[in-house]
Amino acid sequence: MYPLPRVPNPQGGASLMVAFQCKTKRALVVGNNAIAASRVLALLEADAAVSLIGDQDTMCTELLYRIEHQQVSWLGEQCHEDLVDQHDLVFVCLSDRNVAKTIAMACRSRRVPVNVTDNNDLCDFFMTSTYRDQSLQVAVSTNGQASKLSNRIRRHIASSLPANLGDAVRRMGVLRQKVRQSDPSAAASSRRMKWLAQICEYWSMDRLAQLSDRDMEDLLEAYHQDEGYESLGTAGRIASLGAPPTPATITTTTTTTSSSSTRTGTITLVGAGPGDPDLLTMAAHKAIQNADLVLADKIVPAEVIALVKCDLKIARKFPGNADAAQQEFNAMALEALKQGKNVVRLKQGDPFLFGRGGEEALFFRKHGYTTDIIPGISSSVAAPLLTGIPLTHRSVASQFLVTTGTGARNSPAPLPTFDPHRTDVFLMAIHRLSALTESLIDSQKYPSDIPCAIVERASCPDQRVIWGKLKDIAQVLDSVGGSRPPGLLIVGYAINVLKHENHGDEGVANTLLTASGSCMQDAGNLLQLHDPENVC
Repeated sequence: MYPLPRVPNPQGGASLMVAFQCKTKRALVVGNNAIAASRVLALLEADAAVSLIGDQDTMCTELLYRIEHQQVSWLGEQCHEDLVDQHDLVFVCLSDRNVAKTIAMACRSRRVPVNVTDNNDLCDFFMTSTYRDQSLQVAVSTNGQASKLSNRIRRHIASSLPANLGDAVRRMGVLRQKVRQSDPSAAASSRRMKWLAQICEYWSMDRLAQLSDRDMEDLLEAYHQDEGYESLGTAGRIASLGAPPTPATITTTTTTTSSSSTRTGTITLVGAGPGDPDLLTMAAHKAIQNADLVLADKIVPAEVIALVKCDLKIARKFPGNADAAQQEFNAMALEALKQGKNVVRLKQGDPFLFGRGGEEALFFRKHGYTTDIIPGISSSVAAPLLTGIPLTHRSVASQFLVTTGTGARNSPAPLPTFDPHRTDVFLMAIHRLSALTESLIDSQKYPSDIPCAIVERASCPDQRVIWGKLKDIAQVLDSVGGSRPPGLLIVGYAINVLKHENHGDEGVANTLLTASGSCMQDAGNLLQLHDPENVC
């Protein structure tokens, strides 16, 4: 196994932020003020068994209410050390530091975690400023440095979150359980994770929040069809995975008006570009606005989809289902054309660059329709540019090649032979990255240490860049939590041209690129993006 080329450099001073399950835990709160009341509320919402110590004569009204209604157990006015033994967590909310320190030392000697208000040196953990919407919780911590500022940051984050996010989380939790029950084997864990990840990534929050039980049944059927299971017979009910419901999708389309029956329909293949709506051409934007029906690829970002004002359907393309989804869309388009509608087939990137645009043009020509084509900016050229990688550079790369890592019916594609003066861009290759890199090194004479980069979701707000060498780029990708489609692989010495490094005999220019915006990302930071909650 090849060693990883870069290992994240730990930066001390952080806290370990976890979602601690308190349902079977006993918590002790010492204090009678408003801060103690907030600690009690947080613990009760976490289903902990809460005990309280404090003088009732000066106790805040909220705590008196909770004692009266037996929501907490009152243990008296003084905290004795033996009381610590009976609890799993202790919160000290006292203004007297000496008393607070005595309690904190008693907790530490018994290895009971303790939090002491306004005394960071006595704390084993800090409290966070938390936003909650049902099962969704967002926590902000300043590690005890600026608690008031953390509240402001939390409010800013909460105000920017989509509506119905809590409902979306709840419905996805139900769907996750249903998928597990329908396919419970341990071997299916990775398949479940990838399938659910695609739904979380490409569906709108509104649509997720409105998932009905019937929708989930249809989704489960799509899951089994995707993995080669026998059809259960109702797949036709979901023609548009990921599309938010619109009046046009709810009402029937079997009848047409007199004007549409005499009008000739039009079909336009539109390139949506790499992802940022600002990179749409004016012609593409105009076509989308004038359409009666938009048939969009699943990987077209939500920001572009939001521009669609008419009937919208999203392709049901999963691995192994591409041909069936293509036929379904062709049939939908043909039916709409017969009704005199303006149909837009919205494709990520450019329609004719591994977008099956030529096949669709031939299909519609066969049925008597001339296809209009609106080109789009391909990620094959946009992604390197947005990452600071020149595809060509004097004395380094005099040509570049765009190819695919996936052939017909999800099979391996023919691979090019290595050319040191060329930059290679592999589309649709990340899902078989290990096999691809091995083939390039073993069969196509690529140097194992040639620089390469993976660019995911180019031009989108969450664009991510992963740097490495060909021999270990697959391991680097795994180390940051796996892929976030869509992505592409760039291979060649031009990758290092604009990186501020000394490449010695490789002859690569030592040029510093000043990054602007958020497109450029440091590899060290990228390695910290691993998400431990990616196991379903």
